[in-house]
Amino acid sequence: MKKAELILANFDARIPKIEIKPKNTDSKVVFSSKMYDEENGEKISVKIHFSNVSAIDFRINLFDCMIGAEAFGLYCIRDKGFIESITRGTFDRRKEVFLLEGDYNYDEDDEHDMLNCFDVLGDFSKNIDDYAAFVQNVEGGEYIIIAKQVRVER
Repeated sequence: MKKAELILANFDARIPKIEIKPKNTDSKVVFSSKMYDEENGEKISVKIHFSNVSAIDFRINLFDCMIGAEAFGLYCIRDKGFIESITRGTFDRRKEVFLLEGDYNYDEDDEHDMLNCFDVLGDFSKNIDDYAAFVQNVEGGEYIIIAKQVRVER
């Protein structure tokens, strides 16, 4: 079982705005969130800043199942296998969508094919110890951000 560290107990968090600022290895994501303050229970606004983002994943709770929703909060997972699986999934989906979108004669056996020789994931894997998976649970699903750092602005 994977263990996670609670970063922010933002029970009943709402995330009405997400800013994604792509800039290669300096990509940033900012969540604007409404949450209950841990100390006095009042509803407050916070911004959650993620820096050096390498992957973003979102899972919506399509089946109206509350399993996991009781974990309302922002968690940090440092499990390398989990981080790599999310990042690899992002790269694999981009390749899959690229092939579905156009007329590209892909040859998976050709080592010189553009899709086989661009090894960004290999570069990421060399620095995987610098990254964490930040998981924000919300009633409607979960956001997973693979990033180097997180900062909460109240």
